[in-house]
Order: sequence, then structure tokens, then C-alpha cells
Amino acid sequence: MTADISRLDVDLHELVKQVARQKFAARMARLDDLLAHPEYATAGTPAPVGERAEWGHLLYDADPDATTPAFPYPTVQEAS
Repeated sequence: MTADISRLDVDLHELVKQVARQKFAARMARLDDLLAHPEYATAGTPAPVGERAEWGHLLYDADPDATTPAFPYPTVQEAS
């Protein structure tokens, strides 16, 4: 005997409410953590060395072997 597929229908409004409740609960969990440890909000966690290097190259890549040329720094407008 096969199951009736109509039993799998989900009310869109209920689904939206459920997702909103889950997002709210996740935010409140973060808030509870920040209230318990306020130093976490300003301390931050330093990025790994490799990630910092990649971010450093995002706007200016001074590697001579780079396949993408670096942005000119300073720009022509800034130099004049």
C-alpha cells in the first residue's frame, strides 16, 4: 500500500513561522552567551595566519608571480 502524498504538504505560513522561531532562538542563544561573557563581544578571535594573508591580498597583491595584476596603489587620482 502506498502512502498518500498529500500528507506531506506543509502549510507555507506555518513553515515561515517555524523558520522565524528558529532564527529568533539562535539569536537569543548568542545574546545569552554575550550577556554571560561580555568580553567576547570586543575581544574577537584572530583569523588564522593564512586567512589574514588572503584578506591582505584582496585589494593589493604585491606578489610578482601573481596571475592577476595588482590594483595600482596609490591610484592615479590619489597620486595627483
